Amino acid sequence: MKLTQSIFSAYYSAKNSVENFVKRQDGVTAIEYAIVAAGVAAVVVVLFKSDGDFAKAMKAIFERLSGQLDTLLKQNGTGTGTGGTA
Repeated sequence: MKLTQSIFSAYYSAKNSVENFVKRQDGVTAIEYAIVAAGVAAVVVVLFKSDGDFAKAMKAIFERLSGQLDTLLKQNGTGTGTGGTA
């Protein structure tokens, strides 16, 4: 009789452990976040690689802004436009 109770106890314990493992979502959520992070990292690498179109466009925008700021600073006499003192 005791052996049968031990077997049933072990069976139900194992069954409950498997059911709890299947119901838990912690690991699934962590894996989903890892997949999303990997996708975002891939997009960032593609967009910001040094010879990419996006990087070239951003560089052109900042160069144009820098030139315009230099021109404004020189016109107003508030500086040299090069970061130095007048």
